[in-house]
Amino acid sequence: MSSDVDVARTRRFRFDVGLMAASKVLGLLFNLGITIVLARELGPDGRGIVAVALSLTLILIQVGSLGIASANPYFIARDVTMRTSIVTNSVWLALGLGASLIALGAAVRIGFPGVVAGVSWREMLIALACIPASLLSVFLQGALLGLGRTIAYNLIEIGQAAVSLVVLLIVLRVGHGGVMGALLTLTGGAVLGAAVYAMVLRRDIRVVVGPDLGLVRKMARYAVRIYVATLLAFLVIRLDLLLVNYYLGTAQAGIYSVAAAMAAGMYVFPAAVGVNLFPRVARGSEGELSARVFRVVACLFAIACAAAAPVAGPAINLLYGSRFAAATTLFYWLLPGIFCLGMLTVLSHHFAGRGFPRKAMLVWLVGLGVNLILNFTLLPKYGTYIAPLASSIAYGILLILHIRMFAEESGGYGVLLPRSSDFSFRTPRSA
Repeated sequence: MSSDVDVARTRRFRFDVGLMAASKVLGLLFNLGITIVLARELGPDGRGIVAVALSLTLILIQVGSLGIASANPYFIARDVTMRTSIVTNSVWLALGLGASLIALGAAVRIGFPGVVAGVSWREMLIALACIPASLLSVFLQGALLGLGRTIAYNLIEIGQAAVSLVVLLIVLRVGHGGVMGALLTLTGGAVLGAAVYAMVLRRDIRVVVGPDLGLVRKMARYAVRIYVATLLAFLVIRLDLLLVNYYLGTAQAGIYSVAAAMAAGMYVFPAAVGVNLFPRVARGSEGELSARVFRVVACLFAIACAAAAPVAGPAINLLYGSRFAAATTLFYWLLPGIFCLGMLTVLSHHFAGRGFPRKAMLVWLVGLGVNLILNFTLLPKYGTYIAPLASSIAYGILLILHIRMFAEESGGYGVLLPRSSDFSFRTPRSA
C-alpha cells in the first residue's frame, strides 16, 4: 500500500489537475443532468423545495464538518503514518456529529419555519438523513487526497453522481416519485458514496472502542482556523438561496438555483487546481508554484467566463425550459463573482497548505458581512437579482484581500502578474 501511495505522490501537478478537471467536468455533466431532471419533472416550485431542503442540509454539513475535511489531507500529507488513526477518527466523528446535526436541523425547522417554507416535515427529515453519510464521504475523500490517491478520489465522485442521475431519472420519469422520490434518491446516493469510500480505505479503519482523542486535540488548532474560514465561505455561497426563499418564495428560489447551478459549472476548473495545489503546499512546495498557478488560472478562467456569457441564455432555455428563462439574467449578475471566487479559491488553498494563518480566516468575515447586509437591506425591495449581485460584490472584495495577503508573503503584487513563460510546457520543480 505504501508503494502505491509513493507512486501517487510522484505524479506531476499538471497530470493531477488534468485528471481532476476531467473528473469534475464529468461530475458536472451528471450533476447538471440531475438539476435538469429535477427542473423539468418538478417545475419551479418542486425544484425550489428540493433546493431549499438540500441547501439547509449542506449548510448543516458544513457547520458540522469542524474543519476535519481539510485537516485530514493536511496532516496526512505532512505525515503519512497518521493515516490509520485519522481515517478511524473520521468514521466516529461522522456518526456522532451527524446525529447531532440532524437534531439541529429539526430545531431549525421548528424555530425558523420561514427559512424552509414550503418544505414538509417528512421532506425535511429525508434530506437531513443524508448528513452522517455525507460527512463521512468528505472526511474520507480528504484522506484520499492527502494520500495522493487521486484516481480513487475522482472515480468515486463520478460514480456517485452517475448512479444518482440514472436512479433519479427512473424514479421521477417512470415511477413519478415527485419531490419525495427525488429526496430519497439523493439521500441514497450519499449513503452509497460513503460506503464506497469506506471500502476503499477499509485497511485503515480499525475496530476500536472510540476515537483517538489525543490526535483530535493535535489537529484541533489547524482545524478550527480552516473550519471558520470554510464555514464563512460556504455561507457566502449558500445563504443567498435560503434568503431568496424566505423573502420571495420557492418559485424564485428554484429559478435562482438554476443560475447558481450554471455558475457552479464555471467553478470546476479553479476548484480542481486549488484542491491539487493544497497538499503540495502542505508538503513544502515553494510559493512560486502557487503564484504561477494563480497567473495561469487567471488568464484561462477569464476567457472561460467571457465565453460563457453569450451561451448562457440559450443553454438555460434548452436545458431547463422557458419557465426558467429568468435565470439567465441572474447568471449574468453572478458571473463576475464566479471569476473572483475561482481565483480566491486558488489562493485560499495556498494558505490552507501553509497552516492557514489567522488573517486568512478573518477576511471571510468581511465577505459574509457584505453579503448579508446587501441581501437583508435590498433583496425584499428590489427582487431576486440582488442575491447574485451581493455575491459578486462580496467575492470581489474577498479576492482583493486574498491578493493583498499573498503579495505581503511573496514580496509584492508583481508575482501575480501574468508572463509569457507561464504557458510553456515545462513543469516547475516544486510541482
